Amino acid sequence: MNYLSKVTLKPSLNAKHLFVREQINPEPRSLASKDASKVDNPYRVHQALWQLFDLPAGSDRPFLYREYEQGGQTFYYVLSTLKPKLDHPFFTVQAKAFNPSFFVGQRLAFELRANPVSSLKNAQGKSSRHDVLMLAKKSMMSQGFDDAYSIDQAMFDAGVDWITSPERIQAWGVIIHPNLELSAYTQHRLRRTKQDLDQQEQAKDSMNNKPIKAKNKLIQFSSLDYAGALEIQDVDLFYNQMIKGFGKQKAFGCGLMLVRPLRQNNS
Repeated sequence: MNYLSKVTLKPSLNAKHLFVREQINPEPRSLASKDASKVDNPYRVHQALWQLFDLPAGSDRPFLYREYEQGGQTFYYVLSTLKPKLDHPFFTVQAKAFNPSFFVGQRLAFELRANPVSSLKNAQGKSSRHDVLMLAKKSMMSQGFDDAYSIDQAMFDAGVDWITSPERIQAWGVIIHPNLELSAYTQHRLRRTKQDLDQQEQAKDSMNNKPIKAKNKLIQFSSLDYAGALEIQDVDLFYNQMIKGFGKQKAFGCGLMLVRPLRQNNS
């Protein structure tokens, strides 16, 4: 059973204080500040949302999430393979079973925050991920283009090409309609604290009980918000991809696709 939950920070000052102090900013911050409850580090959010699930250290991540802000309030949609705990010191959790009745040919409106990257090999044959929008920008500048409109259009086209690539949509079991909205392109630079690295070093692999090697402190990635319409071609492929997540950097708020049915055109 899978679950879709809306997770909201409790309105009490005590809950906000706990969240800010323990999860978002270990440094003391005044609750009178406008940003006292603002979430500004996807790595810390990821850690906080882990607490909704009773799992031993080293377990696979059982959820995807997407952060939203509305009326100054931050909340999260969480899609998980386990039911989250409903009793939490600083979160209010509304969970329901996720069992949509999709069918072939169904048209859905969708929203997706994704990490649009492609893998390229260097001269030594080593593959690494590259932000497709930044590649497009650099390509335009190398060709002598320096006007903002041309560069923005090339970056927009690169974002559209990423999500509509034949290989991608075939693997996802959908057709992506070409009229897309792209927004909120953001380059993230996050740093794990010493406490984060120490905790990761102490974690044990659940299979062989060996320490997990801590990754570098610096985390860099980009995100881009997509909104548009799709048509389902393969129900199983699409549903399984929804649960798995779309693209990379799913631990940092990317990859969760939210959908709603579109009216069928009977004309």
